[in-house]
Amino acid sequence: MTAKSDLDRRFLEDSSLFLGLEEEEIDCLIELAELHQFGDGEVIVEEKSMGDAIFLLYEGEIAVSTRDNAGGEVVLATLTERGAFFGEISLVDPGPRSATVKSRDEAVLLALSLEALEQFFETFPEARVVILRNIARVLARRLRDSNVRVAATSSSS
Repeated sequence: MTAKSDLDRRFLEDSSLFLGLEEEEIDCLIELAELHQFGDGEVIVEEKSMGDAIFLLYEGEIAVSTRDNAGGEVVLATLTERGAFFGEISLVDPGPRSATVKSRDEAVLLALSLEALEQFFETFPEARVVILRNIARVLARRLRDSNVRVAATSSSS
């Protein structure tokens, strides 16, 4: 675990997840957030486990993967951009995780539990709309990117 004092406000302000939040809201999120350090290859979340937190990449690199029908690992994405986030689907749909996420090399992640976020939304109800809109934008971009990859794969077959 990395000291919370290491967390700089700029990190949250610059994250696409929190764009448009007020200074007071960012301060509250800093108090609710936890920083976690992961070693090379360490599992951060497991596919099919219940989602209970949203994670933001503070530093390092992570791989998002799933299993194909034969049981082999398929890497869906590699995240290296500071502030990139995952686990956001659990905020919208509290079902099982859709992918496994592992660290590559060392990775430091900021975690916000769903419980902490619900507490945050009770204090700042208007922030829920801002954050959900930001999530929708990122999910739309990911869907577009996925469509392009599927189309490219289909045309090369």
